[in-house]
Amino acid sequence: MRSLGVCLAVLLASGDVCAAPPRAPTTRDRTIAAANRAVEERRLGEAIVLWRGLWDAERSPEAACNVGQLASRTGELTTAREFLQICVRLDPREAHRIELGRVEAQLGRLSIRAAADLVVRVDGRELDPGVREVWVEQGSHIAEIERAGRKASTRVQVAPGERQTVTLELSPDRPAPPPRPAPPPSQRGPTWPIYAGLAGAGLAAVAGGTVLAVAEDRGVAAKRQAFRINPTNGCDIPQPGCDEVRETAESSFTLRTVAIGAFIGAALLGAGTGIYWYVQPSVASVTVGRQW
Repeated sequence: MRSLGVCLAVLLASGDVCAAPPRAPTTRDRTIAAANRAVEERRLGEAIVLWRGLWDAERSPEAACNVGQLASRTGELTTAREFLQICVRLDPREAHRIELGRVEAQLGRLSIRAAADLVVRVDGRELDPGVREVWVEQGSHIAEIERAGRKASTRVQVAPGERQTVTLELSPDRPAPPPRPAPPPSQRGPTWPIYAGLAGAGLAAVAGGTVLAVAEDRGVAAKRQAFRINPTNGCDIPQPGCDEVRETAESSFTLRTVAIGAFIGAALLGAGTGIYWYVQPSVASVTVGRQW
């Protein structure tokens, strides 16, 4: 008996020595604890976020079932159905099936008939390629199709437990308008007015210079003749021979006036020629085309 007691004491002592230390809580444990605490405190939205984070991390049946049940309690029925369907697939217990059926009874289905190459959206959310039917909550929904920027949409009212089918088509493409004929190449206006203007301005300037020279000569001749008649006062005092001097002076004044007019004409011709060269009209700008 004594030796049996010794053996038991040794076994107990060795058991204490070999016992593993308590395991530290993992991130998963802390997440589950926080989610359960949020449920107890009726912070269901926060609990859904925690369970969804756990689902994204490990894809466990527990996470999917909890997200589905909590979303059902908060009225997020489409989210509840999505995760309860996953839950039933991973953990096909009867309680989960009953909950999935209860949620689906509150939803409706919207089926969209459209060409396979169209983008389909329901309430602005784009459906996966090939998907043409979605579960929706009761009420009004907008079904939309799109291709290359062209869209068509309709509003659909869906009741609980009801399946609504809509057909959407894009309006036929409008034929492209015929291309407009290209305008004729622009052509500059005639150049002869430029040459004519330059020639006229040059001739007017030469003529003005010539006439002015003649006028100056006559003016000088009139002064010399007047001082020959009277070296002191010229023809300031009427004297014999001054009439001819006066006629010569008047012709000089007339020639000066003609020369000034020639110079003005040359300037105007030159300015006009320059303006014509700068804004020379094109043939196309004055052609009126008829468009049908």
